[in-house]
This record gives sequence, structure tokens and C-alpha cells, in this order.
Amino acid sequence: MTNLPKTARAALMYDYNEELRVEEVPVPRADPGALVVKVDVSSVCGSDVHTWRGAMNPLLSIKPPLVLGHEIVGTVIEVGEGADLDSVGNPVRVGDRVIWEHASCRQCEACTILREPTLCPNRRIGMFHDARTYPYTAGGFSEYSYVWPLAGRIRVPDALSSEVAAVGSCAVRTVINAFERVGRIDTSSRVLVQGTGPLGLFAVAVASRFNPRQLIVIGAPANRIEVAKRWGATDIISVEEQRTADDRVAAVNTLTDGGADVLFEMSGAPGAFAEGVRMARRAARYMVVGTVGGDPQLVDAARIVARQLTIIGTLSSDIGAYFGALEFLERNQGTFDWNALFSDRRYSLSESTQALESLRSMREIKPLIVPSL
Repeated sequence: MTNLPKTARAALMYDYNEELRVEEVPVPRADPGALVVKVDVSSVCGSDVHTWRGAMNPLLSIKPPLVLGHEIVGTVIEVGEGADLDSVGNPVRVGDRVIWEHASCRQCEACTILREPTLCPNRRIGMFHDARTYPYTAGGFSEYSYVWPLAGRIRVPDALSSEVAAVGSCAVRTVINAFERVGRIDTSSRVLVQGTGPLGLFAVAVASRFNPRQLIVIGAPANRIEVAKRWGATDIISVEEQRTADDRVAAVNTLTDGGADVLFEMSGAPGAFAEGVRMARRAARYMVVGTVGGDPQLVDAARIVARQLTIIGTLSSDIGAYFGALEFLERNQGTFDWNALFSDRRYSLSESTQALESLRSMREIKPLIVPSL
């Protein structure tokens, strides 16, 4: 067994909207099927901010204190019995870098009959785990983290930096899963992406590889719009210039002569889904990803019927999309500058609250927390 420390530092969330506190928490051992990793980097996700702000609480039973963070790359420190292969058969050894999924039970209806492990009611999500109970440190805002025995895991290719791979473990795998579910996109497609956060920008990158007729992006601010242009957007609608839903709907209808064929709601902004329904062409497919909370939206249901729209919702992804995300990032890093998502700043654990606030205020696209700082 590895000579692991008994405790390690972690940034704990004790209550909503409060400063995270850096404290010592017990370090778990690698149980059978599990891994213990030393966290290289944890990129901050919108879900971390939503959890910190309390927006996730109506949807989930969350009991602070929590160790936030789920976009994690960790270096394997200890390998549990039977955990020496990743989910695609690559050997996993001490010193390898990995990303991993949330752990589904593999025994419920969602896991076995529906084959939708993301809907598993028994799913173990590290950032929602009570930090007072074993394995204590299962999130990313910590020096060490725990990979659940039933969690799929993928070894990170040597060619990818830990920063880029960390984003692959949530934002990119979510986008990859959405594109797999939405169906065919080709050179005749008019694609619309709502949002220029990480989800929206990666959706632009993936969509651009299909060379659609149009790739329209709605978002702000200017630095994110610039990345969207560099990554393949053919048309931009700035929410800072087109301030009302009516203005944006009119702009889309003018650009497309009647609406988009394939739409991706990636923003989670209030009213975004209802707005997107109004931008859809006849027989369009609308993939809804970003709306995971917030107030109910007033939607024109008759329009969905009259235009025979297909509405698809997707939550998270299974381990196959994690593998696809790393593959996409590795194969396309010569085409896209993935580092455009990051500032030069790296946050220590004691600066975790500042990192959350930086994402919430849109000062940064993807803040990075490096626990070793």
C-alpha cells in the first residue's frame, strides 16, 4: 500500500454563498475497485457555481459540508484490488493521470433496463457527497480525491495537458453526448448554439467539424464571442446588442430565412429554452442541455406541435462520452486553441471562492484550481 498521508487540505462549502473554508480532511484508501488520486487540477464548472449559490438544492438532496469540483484530472496514487484497468482496457498504474465519471449503481431500472446510468437514483456524485462521511474527499477542490469503485475511468493521453483534460471530464463529454443524441448534422444544416460559456463554445467546435451551412451563436461577452468566431461560428448574435428575445428571434429568422434546423440550448439563461422554441424551423431538432435549474419558463407548446419539433433533453453522460471527449480534444488540438478558455491565473485552494466568483461574474471562461499551490 502507498504511504498516503492521513489527512489533506480541502476547500469545504458549509453553506450557500459563503466563503469556502480550507480544512484538513481524512484521506481515504483505495478500496477494491477504487482509486485514490492526487488532484493535478480542477476546472470550475457552472454546476459548481450553481451548487454554491443554492440553485441545485431544489433538484437534489444536498447536505453540506461539501467538497465541490467534478472537472478533475488526478494522478493515481493508490490502486485498489481489481482497479488496474480503465474502462476501455488501458492499464492503470501509480503515476498515470485519469478522469472519471460519477458512480451509478448498475442494478436499478435506469442502469439496466433504460441503460441510462445518468438517471440512476443511487448515483454517487463526489461534489454532492457529505464531507463528514467516508470517503470524505471525493470532489476536486482538494489535494486528494477518491474514484468510486463503480465509477468508469479513462486514462488521460500523454499528449493532453491536465488543464485541457479536466475540461473534457464535464463540459466536453456533455457536448459529445448531446451531439450523439441529436442526430444527423451535415453541410445543409442550419445549426444554432445558444450560449458562449464552455458548453456553448465546445458545441461550436464540434458542430464546425460537420461543416454546416450556417453555425449561428448567441451569447456574450466579446472575449467569448471572439473564441466562437475562431472556432467556426459563421454568424454571431450578441445578447449585449440584441437585448430582447424578440430582437434575437427576429435576427435568427432573418439569417436563416425561417429558423434553425438543429438547435442547442447551452446557456441555462432564464427564458433561453422558450426563446429557442421560437427560433426553430419546421421539423427542427432542439437539444436542451444548459437548463438544469431556475424558474419555470412559459413555452409556446402549440408551436412545438404545429412545427413538429423534436425536443431532446440530456443530462451528463456515460463513460463512453468521457472517452470521446478526450479523443476529440487530442485529435483537434492542432485546429482549436483549447488554451483560449483559460486565463494565466491559477487559483489555490484558499482562493476557491474567488475562482467560483470569477466564473459567476464571467470574468473568466474556465477558472482553474491547482491544489498544490
